[in-house]
Amino acid sequence: GKSDSLPGGFECRQLSFFDHFLKGKQTDVLGWPRVRYEVRERPYVGKVRTSTAWPPPETELLSLHLDAKAGSLRAEPAPGEASVSYDSEQTGRARRRATFDMRFTEATELVGGMRLKLWMSTEDGHDMDVFVALQKLDVYGDVVGFPYYSVFEDGPVALGWLRASHREIDQSRSTPLQPVLAHQRELPLGPGEIVPLEVEILPSATRFEAGETLRVVIQGKDIYRYPRPLMLTYHDDSVNRGL
Repeated sequence: GKSDSLPGGFECRQLSFFDHFLKGKQTDVLGWPRVRYEVRERPYVGKVRTSTAWPPPETELLSLHLDAKAGSLRAEPAPGEASVSYDSEQTGRARRRATFDMRFTEATELVGGMRLKLWMSTEDGHDMDVFVALQKLDVYGDVVGFPYYSVFEDGPVALGWLRASHREIDQSRSTPLQPVLAHQRELPLGPGEIVPLEVEILPSATRFEAGETLRVVIQGKDIYRYPRPLMLTYHDDSVNRGL
């Protein structure tokens, strides 16, 4: 009944999909655009778009560079070497995470997948768990939350995570927007050994107005944690030690 009360809504489309592919009924599924996505602006506000492919063919690849000294994202590589560290066994602000910000000077829509390349090391262990979140900040610097994990509304733009010993990339299957892990062997780290990590960021679509900010958050534990039993799935069995 709810599907009938929302013409063209999610429930109606889901019912049409199941009726066609599970029951063999004639529905409008075959006439749908190949891709349908929502460009989000804030919780429950966004514009639905359609396309012939994903990511949309008109999407332009954008490369940004981390500046560890300034804590920023830049269009050009940082002018000098720098590093930043965080306590990998903790979570939250201050020295428990590293952040990098870029403030948009014109309206921009980030659509599709992303990949983040980091150069990291640890002195106290032989492996690392790295968690990444992309966040949207409004013109006042406040985080804009999005629906997350079914019941929360303060979630990220997108997430990514990687265990460093499984960093080996399958080059034949990877794309500029999606690194694919080989998962054929473990590659432990030596003390202080600096290794490249390529983290897949899950696909998303978000609009940023001029003056709004994209933030990259990196830390050693799940970035979005809620009290159990509201949320049950965490990466609790961590290999992280120290900085």
